[in-house]
Amino acid sequence: MCIKPVKRELVYKENEHLENLVINPYDLYALQNIIEMKKEGTEIICISMGPEGAKEALRRCIALGVDDVIHLSDKHFAGADTIATSYVLKKAIEKIGDVDLICCGQKTVDGETGQVVYALSEQLGMPCIAQVETIMDLSVENASIERENGECIEKLKVRLPAVISYRNCTTIYKKINLLRLKRAKNKEIVVWNRNDLEIDRSMCGLKGSKTIVQDVNKINPMVKKEQTVLDGDIENTAMIIKNIILGKDNGVCTYGK
Repeated sequence: MCIKPVKRELVYKENEHLENLVINPYDLYALQNIIEMKKEGTEIICISMGPEGAKEALRRCIALGVDDVIHLSDKHFAGADTIATSYVLKKAIEKIGDVDLICCGQKTVDGETGQVVYALSEQLGMPCIAQVETIMDLSVENASIERENGECIEKLKVRLPAVISYRNCTTIYKKINLLRLKRAKNKEIVVWNRNDLEIDRSMCGLKGSKTIVQDVNKINPMVKKEQTVLDGDIENTAMIIKNIILGKDNGVCTYGK
């Protein structure tokens, strides 16, 4: 299971969570569905690439019922686009080995690209099923999946290993007892860096990215124009409308009877 920690203020308006970074809502929905579907003998591992604060989100995963977590952390991972990110995730999945199902949220609330899951599928050479609503059943060889396709709900059976992404999101954590929270807090987080994954520096972070954000301009707040009510002579009204369209006058016109 791939998760991404995002800034708390992007998800929660109130300071109801002490963590600065929380689980991306799309990933949280996917994670909770996977935990509900867990069967005896299966193991759920969460991996996340991010700064030191990502460990808090990973501890929350443990408290929710995940068996193990891995933090992918290296200064050379910083500034990665979807290509570089998916490459690092791929290397981590290959290092884990013998993985049957890779689950992701459809997108993140801070990036909104929704491309990592497809890039990860391509890099791993596995089929990708997107727009997933829920996993109905899991076996050693197959996963029975319900997903949305336009206005239709499809029921599919995909042969494993495969990559899937969930379309829905949630900000509601299932109830976690204090004992689980305490255990999660005391659990040592496994950290893998660039050397652990045997990644060439040129393949990760800014150097491995195909797209780079040069600048971000703050969008000016929307300006509400005064309303102009036009009534009377048609020719004169048409001329005023023309001037408004050409930018020679301000206002939005409405017709009066």
